[in-house]
Amino acid sequence: MIGVFQLLGLAKEECLSCGSKFFGKDQGFICDDCLKGVKPYRPIDYSHRLSYVFSYRIYGLYEGTLKHLIHVIKFENSKSLALLLGNIIKEHLWEYIEEIDPDVITFPPLNLRRFWNRGFNHVEHILKGAGVPCLSLFTRRDLAPPLARLNKEERAKAVMGYKVKENLVDFVEDKRILIVDDLLTTGSTIQRLSYLLLSLGAKETHAYFVAKD
Repeated sequence: MIGVFQLLGLAKEECLSCGSKFFGKDQGFICDDCLKGVKPYRPIDYSHRLSYVFSYRIYGLYEGTLKHLIHVIKFENSKSLALLLGNIIKEHLWEYIEEIDPDVITFPPLNLRRFWNRGFNHVEHILKGAGVPCLSLFTRRDLAPPLARLNKEERAKAVMGYKVKENLVDFVEDKRILIVDDLLTTGSTIQRLSYLLLSLGAKETHAYFVAKD
């Protein structure tokens, strides 16, 4: 959080990415120079197949400034950085949207404990920052810990708590749906969500990830 002294121009923050001192405006975590250096990573290896997913795209690797951005958004609850990250990936994401022409764009839900702690869905805010209209299709009622703390088997079990909202079960039929998430690790989340949509009659499911671990 930006302190009163920094807001008054009397103190500097230290950039989490490069360590330099800077005056923050909307956020006090990462300097402008590091933010300007966040670019799409090429070439991305797409040889790994994700079950039930027709195609997917990745903006960058989970390292450097991009890693710091995602970490701060998720664990420091920074809405301003979520919106900023959305603006950073905007062009890359919209290119993919125009390519697959989805009927619906959505995102994974947070479990109740995480939502209560954070107060917002960070991926939804990233999409807002990118100017992407989206619809919350899923719900999650379990209180499992963050997936980052779980191994592959535990992740596979945890994602079984995801469900399509009851009032939208019929809506997804014959739709081409894009699911946007922040991080691709094992793929368990996106595969579970895609399976749910296809089992309800969705035409295709596609995925976009801000970063790959």
